[in-house]
Amino acid sequence: MIEVEKKFKPTEEQLKAILEGAVFLGKVINHDIYYDYPDYRMYKKEIRLRNRNGNFELKIGDDAVKGVAEEIEGEENIQKYLKLEEQLSEFIEKNLVEIINYKTSRDKYKKDDFSIDVDSTDFGYDMVEIELMIDDKSKTKEAEERIVSFALSAGLSLSKLPGKTIEYLKRMNPELYKKIFINKEIKGFKLK
Repeated sequence: MIEVEKKFKPTEEQLKAILEGAVFLGKVINHDIYYDYPDYRMYKKEIRLRNRNGNFELKIGDDAVKGVAEEIEGEENIQKYLKLEEQLSEFIEKNLVEIINYKTSRDKYKKDDFSIDVDSTDFGYDMVEIELMIDDKSKTKEAEERIVSFALSAGLSLSKLPGKTIEYLKRMNPELYKKIFINKEIKGFKLK
């Protein structure tokens, strides 16, 4: 599946408008740990290996800025994609370093076929993510347009926001942030 999402920082009134008629699905605490090689080659190529609450995910594509990423879940599928001859945990221990580690309190909602996540991180960055899941990359533009239309109907600003991982690095590890992101521009969003 392909996740198409947009990030927003709504006011309280705007958040109320987004959530009007939405179904509350529950609250979760996500503990995200991201790994990369010491030279950060995966992150620079828009490949992110994440352990979320003990489950591994590999995201390919820059959902942190573009809002679109292919997701591969499960250790076996990730091992196959990375063509590993050893267990994922062994590979991580031998080759990778932890580069990001934070917790997010997430209130999950569903409104029509939109997933709405209201996030508050332990490093002080709060945001709302609105997403649609699609099964074909050719539907990406249509999904983005639907999300934008939905957001505009609640009066949200369409200004681009960095994802949690980018903001984490910017605040918590500025040296690494500079190595990976300075002067990188994606879809008109210049990281500084």
